[in-house]
Amino acid sequence: MKPGSTLRIGALFALVLASLALPARVEADWKGPDAQPLFVNEANPAGYNYAPSIISENGVTDFWWCGQGQTDVIFHRSYDPQTGFSPARIVFKPTPGSWNRQYVCDPSVIRGRFVNPGDGQTYTYAMYYSGADNQPGNNNQTGLAFSNDKVTWVDYPEPVIRPLNPAVAQGNYGTGQPASFTDGKSGLFVFTTDLTGPQGVAGFGDLYVRHTADGIHFGAPVRIPNGTTDGATINPNSDFAYDAKTGDVYVITGLPGRVCHQVACKDPARNPDRETYQMGLFKMPLKVLLSGSPARWTPLGYLNSDVTGFYLNHSPGFRRDGTGSLTPFLPDITVFFSGGDPYPGTWRIAEARATRGADRLPLRRAIGPAGHWVTTGYVAPAYRAEGSVGSVLTLSAPGTARLMSCVAGQDHFLSRDVRCEGQTPLGQTGYVFETPRPGSHPIYRCNAGGRDHFVSTLAGCEGHTTEGLLGYALD
Repeated sequence: MKPGSTLRIGALFALVLASLALPARVEADWKGPDAQPLFVNEANPAGYNYAPSIISENGVTDFWWCGQGQTDVIFHRSYDPQTGFSPARIVFKPTPGSWNRQYVCDPSVIRGRFVNPGDGQTYTYAMYYSGADNQPGNNNQTGLAFSNDKVTWVDYPEPVIRPLNPAVAQGNYGTGQPASFTDGKSGLFVFTTDLTGPQGVAGFGDLYVRHTADGIHFGAPVRIPNGTTDGATINPNSDFAYDAKTGDVYVITGLPGRVCHQVACKDPARNPDRETYQMGLFKMPLKVLLSGSPARWTPLGYLNSDVTGFYLNHSPGFRRDGTGSLTPFLPDITVFFSGGDPYPGTWRIAEARATRGADRLPLRRAIGPAGHWVTTGYVAPAYRAEGSVGSVLTLSAPGTARLMSCVAGQDHFLSRDVRCEGQTPLGQTGYVFETPRPGSHPIYRCNAGGRDHFVSTLAGCEGHTTEGLLGYALD
């Protein structure tokens, strides 16, 4: 993606992401980056960074991501627990005079055995990427490059996946934002966004998957279901991974951003693109995904500003092995993404990790320079913990209501309104029951001095103004 265009599809060992669950599901307790990037790109400290592709194998984790050179280019660095991070460097650029001469972006790197017809050589790694020949960023196509050392790449001279409708692509994005994995049996699957296909197809969006036996020649595209069982939508700006033990496909997807005529935000001119603040984690059996039916994805958790501490969160990628599998790391799932503010110069690669946890999280109350802050997620370092006001569910269940984490200036507050009553949404922080049940207690929204919102278990709000019942938290 180039700054100003639609966010494209596409942190390490300091964070924890978990599987969220309802009483009958797996749950996730996200541990976010505490508003800190995983690293700063010292090769261009003021540039943007997003759409990471990650492979962990043989004790080393490699990162490729889209960053700022003269235009979009692809950077690389590796992490070894013994030696730390290698220097960040550009490893792939646009090719002058070629179809990708304007920019290259959105890498997806996969290990296998690939024969390049151009030079007859066999390579261990393939990188699928987005490329374009024009500054507006129209007519994107999906390219391919080969490597044996992960840093020296030989470009295949032609796109390997072209837009479904080339004429329409001249005036819009085209196809790109690849993600890839192997199932260990039939070959390689490559997912792409394509904005030139039929629009408004019930149960489907603009994501497609194709199968290839040799990495270069692809079968017919299969449109990907975009609905989830809890009403969310799978969108462009997603990454996919596979679990061979269960046959499940996992997706981490960007969700719609803040709409500035409805809520307070930082970038009204470029919303909701530059106001993307939440991502969803879902899964579906591969056989179902390939069936062509409008099946629904199962939710596992949500990663948002309430968890990460970043105002903007976008362009996620999974930590995977060389084949694109999550299996070696499960039940943990690690997600890397771009965090920052709407201005691209703030975009840094960050990490969040989920571990298998309980179906509920403590709703913690803290006090600091701007008053109280109540959340299951991130709290700034200047705040001191006051304790818990109960526990909330991590995913929706029958009879529950969503609690949104919101901010108005420096005043953090919780709301049952998805639009945060016109203030700035940070994302859901959990779910409370709407009526009493055994093992629960009421929690109230309170206001001290007209400018400090907090939550109390006491209807009298500890001597301050009671603004209403939020719901029933678990003891």
